Amino acid sequence: MFRNNLIVALRNIKKRKSFAVINIFGLTVGMTVCFLILTYARFEMSYDRFHPQAEDIYRVTVDLYAEGTFQTADAQCYPAVGPTAVAEFPEVEEFAMARHIGRFLFKNEEKAFNEDRVYFANPGWLNVFDWGMTQGDRALALNEVAKIVITESVAKKYFGDEDPMGKILTAVPGGAEIPMQVTGVIKDVPENAHLKFDILISYQTGVQYLKWDYNNWSGNNEFMYLKTNGAKLDNTFTERLNQSFLAKTEGDRSEKLVIQPLTDIHLYSDRTFEAEVNGSESTVNILLLVALFVLVIAWVNYINLSTAKALERGKEVGVRKVLGSNKGALLSQFLTESFLINFLSLILTLTLIQAVLPIFNQFSGLDLTFNVFSDLALFGFVMGLLFIGTLASGVYPALILANYKPLEVLKGSLSSSKKGVVLRKGLVVFQFMITMVLLAGTMVIYTQVQEMRDQKLGVNIAQTVVVRSPLLADSNESQLQKRKALKTELKRLPQVLNVAYSETLFGQGTVEMNTGTGVYATGHEEGKGNVYFFYRVDAEFVPTFGFQVLAGRTFDNERDISASENFTSIMVNETARRLLGFNSNEEAIGAKVHFWGNEVKILGVFNDYNHHSLKTSIDPTIFWFDKEGNNGNYISVKLDDRESGNSYKEMVAKIESVYRVVYPNSDFDYFFLDEKFNEQYKADQQFGAVFGVFASITVFVSILGLFGLVLYEVQQKIKEIGIRKVLGANVSSIIQMLSTNFMKLILLSVIIALPITYFGAEKWLQTFSYQIDLAWYIFAIPALLILGVAFLTVVFQAIKVARRNPIEALRYE
Repeated sequence: MFRNNLIVALRNIKKRKSFAVINIFGLTVGMTVCFLILTYARFEMSYDRFHPQAEDIYRVTVDLYAEGTFQTADAQCYPAVGPTAVAEFPEVEEFAMARHIGRFLFKNEEKAFNEDRVYFANPGWLNVFDWGMTQGDRALALNEVAKIVITESVAKKYFGDEDPMGKILTAVPGGAEIPMQVTGVIKDVPENAHLKFDILISYQTGVQYLKWDYNNWSGNNEFMYLKTNGAKLDNTFTERLNQSFLAKTEGDRSEKLVIQPLTDIHLYSDRTFEAEVNGSESTVNILLLVALFVLVIAWVNYINLSTAKALERGKEVGVRKVLGSNKGALLSQFLTESFLINFLSLILTLTLIQAVLPIFNQFSGLDLTFNVFSDLALFGFVMGLLFIGTLASGVYPALILANYKPLEVLKGSLSSSKKGVVLRKGLVVFQFMITMVLLAGTMVIYTQVQEMRDQKLGVNIAQTVVVRSPLLADSNESQLQKRKALKTELKRLPQVLNVAYSETLFGQGTVEMNTGTGVYATGHEEGKGNVYFFYRVDAEFVPTFGFQVLAGRTFDNERDISASENFTSIMVNETARRLLGFNSNEEAIGAKVHFWGNEVKILGVFNDYNHHSLKTSIDPTIFWFDKEGNNGNYISVKLDDRESGNSYKEMVAKIESVYRVVYPNSDFDYFFLDEKFNEQYKADQQFGAVFGVFASITVFVSILGLFGLVLYEVQQKIKEIGIRKVLGANVSSIIQMLSTNFMKLILLSVIIALPITYFGAEKWLQTFSYQIDLAWYIFAIPALLILGVAFLTVVFQAIKVARRNPIEALRYE
């Protein structure tokens, strides 16, 4: 029976080639989009799940409050939390802890590299997590001073094909050199890990050399994880942990410890000082919704075209019923045709996806793979989608055809089903409503990202080349002389306006900034507990980036003392000034502030500026004077845009030549500050690009279905059109006759989509501190685009038939 159904289905496809091509092509595009987005979503949802006991691992973070008011959510925690949790709570088996303190220079004889992804970690880091250790003992590799564990890539970089175990890598965190023994090698950290590293240094090294303390409750600089014995850490555990925390700190703290499941971090956590830029659950859900919409629209096209063609198959159904076919046999026949269409589309999809996946990877910035035959779960999903697609697109048309009454068909009295017409109209409205939502959503995303990129930051980052400061094994005095020499020589270049050293720079993330809650002004103790962000800068920093000094003055090398000698003064922005309790900028000048164990005075107040992207609000920021650039991780070289005749490439080459004279053995690592800053919007830009591409595909699939319906409508009215032309109708009246009904439906879909799009856009924009106004043109442009493309589709078919000889039309049967 199936063989007979298959033969008949193939004959019907061959007989109605144009409609078969439209259906197969539409379903292929829909399934390709669906699988691409599914692949991306699975990757985003797979973060940290490669650890065998991922469900039993939790991260401990800190919420900071001031006077009972929430201030910020910090991803890092206190080192004492781990030992306390293991000692006091039986459900906690072990803790893992890691700390990042910046770049390190590592050397192996003549091979030397600056490494950014370096963490100090306790022994539990290798026990709680499964990093795929290939060499070494996970229980002993990080339990002593000056022991390190490296990834396979790092081992290859420093030791080539030699066995790295027991070898020495010399770490240069500053002026000192510390020989460190390789005690373990692990596989490279997977891309779907929320915290990525290349080198692990034993935490005990920080205890000995940097005076860290496992029992410290005053500095939250560690990423802290607890592994349970299978118990789930709920709100009750969090309350008990906070009670212990308050008891240990004598109840004078306004912080609150917060527990996060490991597998929730990437998609659900957006705290300050995150180890990496996390993903977004809403982004994944929106894209999954887009995937569903595109697929449903492809199925809608199939249903529309199948029901529209139902009359043509009426006689076939009538003859079959007269010859004894029952309803079940007819349903089986038409579902076989639906299965065949979906199956052919699936084959084309699996072929097409291999071609477009590299392009999708370029859009998303990922390295995704798709192999349905090596992934059992994916294979099951694909087969399930084939089954659902067959039913979703085939059941209703099959029921319509199978329910035809043979007597009416053979008498020629069968008319188009009113229910079928209503359904087709409803589906057309539905698919173009979805299309309008997606196009308008693309417009909102693009406008918001562009507005953030164009918004003034309150600081001038243009024309700035930033060089990463080299890490040297020299004495402090030698390094000071080299920093002075580099600045002097760079300023001699005619293209250079100024040179500034700073601990961090705009757009580098909160992880490079310092924070403190123990900052308050004398006489304004009520401001205690507020969170302030601060970093060290030299005297040239403020003028180099065009800050406005609103009151007081900026740092001066001749009048002010370096923080490394005697910390005496700071500068604050307006937001910090208000939090400190001063009513005006002038009132703050000269006031005493308790800051990191010192009493300092406010030297100047500068304008608020956006240190991060405009997705976040302005931080209360403090500048800390670093006269000699001792903490100058970044060298900012401001260029003069009036100096013509030199390309940026030539300018960078000149800067590098000066740098090489001072630091002949160090790598020259540079970037343009404005480009680096705009990388913060990369995820939003990629989201907008991917969303826009899929929205365009949705338009295409919808228009494809409309094209098929118009083609059918034209064929049904060829004789009527011929008669109208004989009676004097012109081409425009024919176009109006054919287009009116379709354009009414599409206009209705646009009207329905407008409030849905508006409220959806408002909700998405709430995740940004700076939001665009939802102007009328954001919705008008997509609406006009849809109406215009749909009208052209109808007109194209209408003109073809309207220009035909009416005699041919009247002969048509």
